[in-house]
Amino acid sequence: MRPMMVIASVLFCCASTARGDEVLERIQTSRDHAEVLSQLLPIIHCSFTPSKYERILMTQLRNVNSSTQQFRAAAERIGDLLVSKVVDCLSTRSVEIATPVSSCVGEVFVSAVELVSIIRSGDALLDTFMKHFPDANISKILIQRDEKTAEPHFKYMNASPTLSHGNPVIITEPMIATGGTLEMAISLLKEMGVQEKNIIVASVCVAPEGLLRLCNKFPDIKVVMNVLDDQLNERKYIVPGLGDFGDRYFGTAK
Repeated sequence: MRPMMVIASVLFCCASTARGDEVLERIQTSRDHAEVLSQLLPIIHCSFTPSKYERILMTQLRNVNSSTQQFRAAAERIGDLLVSKVVDCLSTRSVEIATPVSSCVGEVFVSAVELVSIIRSGDALLDTFMKHFPDANISKILIQRDEKTAEPHFKYMNASPTLSHGNPVIITEPMIATGGTLEMAISLLKEMGVQEKNIIVASVCVAPEGLLRLCNKFPDIKVVMNVLDDQLNERKYIVPGLGDFGDRYFGTAK
């Protein structure tokens, strides 16, 4: 690469980082202003303010003294609330039906959905989503994060044959930290023919840094969440966070 091109590339990266830091600062100072947050993080398609029940369930999930059984119970309940937010992103149509008493107009989904689980923490939400979408085909992606560098590494993928048929694709990923794992997963889905506009990410706990990364990379996806946390720490863990969702759910936390 020519020297001038190298300098230009460095300057561009520095400028992008500066803009990112500015947006992150605005997110932190706009926590109580939903309209501003919606403009800064347009991929979010739900309320930025958790409900009272979500706050109660998040307390149980965050508590280091919660047993595996207590963590699982809270995760399943908050997953149900997450499903409701996903449903609000899905297209429906009106149908006329007969009740035991009379006829009425009801509502049904326009199409089936595809479920994609990010192994293995995504599997913790998968059972809950399968109960609500029992006919969905399920794809699995294994991407492991390097704990030293926080960089993702692709390991395995088993995709549904109907994944790219144009139906909504729901990715279950309980936590969005740096956003690196999801960036890789969504890139893989796009390579298979899935359109950004059809992708919905369902997460319990998210960091603004990861959301901003996804906003810049995939502006047409939708993300629903239970809570927007404060930030990432120096080890790229979500603060206040809840630890490793998969380990705590499956009982393998050290």
